Amino acid sequence: MKIKWYFFILTIMVLSIITFPFISNKDQKPLKIGIIMIGDSRYEKLIGLKKGMKELGYDDWSTEFLVKSGRDQEATLASQIEDLLNEKPALIVALGGIETLKLKEIMEKQNIQIPVVFAGVAAPKEIGLIKDYRSPGGLFTGINNYHTSLSGKRLEIFRDLVPSISRFHILYDEDIEVSKLSLENVKAAAERISLEIIPWNVSDSKNFLSEMKHKIHLNDAILVMPGFKMELLSKEIAQFSKEYHVPVMGLYENETEDGILASYGTSYFDQGYQSARFVSSIIQGNSPADIPVEMPDNIRFIVNQKVKSELGISLNKDIIHLAEFINPNAEGMSQ
Repeated sequence: MKIKWYFFILTIMVLSIITFPFISNKDQKPLKIGIIMIGDSRYEKLIGLKKGMKELGYDDWSTEFLVKSGRDQEATLASQIEDLLNEKPALIVALGGIETLKLKEIMEKQNIQIPVVFAGVAAPKEIGLIKDYRSPGGLFTGINNYHTSLSGKRLEIFRDLVPSISRFHILYDEDIEVSKLSLENVKAAAERISLEIIPWNVSDSKNFLSEMKHKIHLNDAILVMPGFKMELLSKEIAQFSKEYHVPVMGLYENETEDGILASYGTSYFDQGYQSARFVSSIIQGNSPADIPVEMPDNIRFIVNQKVKSELGISLNKDIIHLAEFINPNAEGMSQ
């Protein structure tokens, strides 16, 4: 009899130990994680972040995402940041450079102390977000998407990919610091390998594509620098490429999906997914000041084979094997 009671009590204790964490987790209020994004173009980062958090063991009841969008308007972005800060999240994930800089500005003005993870920002030290890559200091840490540093390399890869190109039109935004820094890297690379480039400041004119069509010559190409305005114009740039038969290289997979020839950089999804590690580290009690900024886990070189066929251009066989393909079954893939 005593043995039966012993096993009964032991079974109850084991079941209690197993089930208590789940009961207590569900009873606790979910941790509020603020999300700020300029617009729907960043949504893939949020999908990546959520997937990364789930794989790290954060269940639906343990976290609550407070998502605020600027709906592609900088003025709206500022008001959405104000709304988010009023909800007092435990930490904030900013899904891009323009979001992170505006958030930092408002937080400093209001003397608000909330940890922030930036899910992909180019040159965060150079634009003043952090003090050092290994020891960021302050409230901000996250992913350096490396797009500024890759800009010169992107020009070289584009030249190698399409050997017939003789001149490059460079789209950049004079109002965006990382875009200007990227242009400087491209200028240095162009001088080093003797390439002709023509910079186009997209903030100068709303109709710069209409102006550019009069300057496009045979064997010209377009290289896109980092910047929110260029991201918004992805579909228009792709249409321009198709209409005037000019190859374009950008940064993101979605740009090649929109219809440009190639991209070279880290994807939105990957930046969000990688950022989950930073969020988890802060939840566990680590200070963003002490969490080193990371480089991208993945850099992807993507070519849209259908666009290549539509443009009627030949690609360098010595470099094409390095690329991933969109529309790989399009006519002329072996060329």
